[in-house]
Amino acid sequence: MLLSLILASFLWLSTASAFPTAASCDCTGTRNGGAESAPYICRDSRLGPRVLPRRLPLGTLMADYNRLGGLPPGAFLQKWTDEQGDYKYPPQNGFQLDERGNAINGTMLLEPETLVDRFGSEYGSFISAAAAPYSQRALPPSNLATNPDAPDFPFNYHVYRVLKPLPVVGGPIAPWFGQPGLGAQFYTGGVGNIMALIEKGYLKKEKASVLISKKGKGCA
Repeated sequence: MLLSLILASFLWLSTASAFPTAASCDCTGTRNGGAESAPYICRDSRLGPRVLPRRLPLGTLMADYNRLGGLPPGAFLQKWTDEQGDYKYPPQNGFQLDERGNAINGTMLLEPETLVDRFGSEYGSFISAAAAPYSQRALPPSNLATNPDAPDFPFNYHVYRVLKPLPVVGGPIAPWFGQPGLGAQFYTGGVGNIMALIEKGYLKKEKASVLISKKGKGCA
């Protein structure tokens, strides 16, 4: 019960950082991908698209996002990538850790009609509460790059509706990649990746517009 209450609070958590510091655009230490990488910061796909989403619903998810955590591009990559230049991900599947280094998480069921989402391919096994701010997800900026094989999903963003009780491991997200984290994430690996969950009838794809309120203006 206590874990459920904690996780419920994470679903609505709003990050407190209001005025992020702009990072330098010095591209020293980045990897220029040439003309095909022109849409990305410093032409380096690891740094994500130069232009972030502005329209609803994605624009609201970016409201407090400080892409590089106040660092110049090269310093950001030096801190968060390995010797091969690939991003280093946090331990324990990215869950927040307690004082003993144990992941704070628990098994639970996502109920039918719950909306969840994901920035990334459908072959991954992590989803979040729909419309949670990007900064609370502690993802690298590269997850915002539109997949050329899936152009109908700008910024690699996917929304799903739960169709039947879905067993997951859920918990708060650890700060990483210069982001505060502390949103809620759900690991589906025990049942399958996202594509498998769709095939098994657990999830149904939805348009991102389902997150935009359709309520009228009432008497105003």
